[in-house]
Amino acid sequence: MQYPATVRIVRLPCTGKFDITYALRAFQKGADAVMVVG
Repeated sequence: MQYPATVRIVRLPCTGKFDITYALRAFQKGADAVMVVG
């Protein structure tokens, strides 16, 4: 599957491993949105 260059995929073993600091860091670096899909 192809994504635009502005999309970054970060794979985790499960959504339970997602830490809010990942989202906060993304927003600090200029992200418009963070999507967590499980």
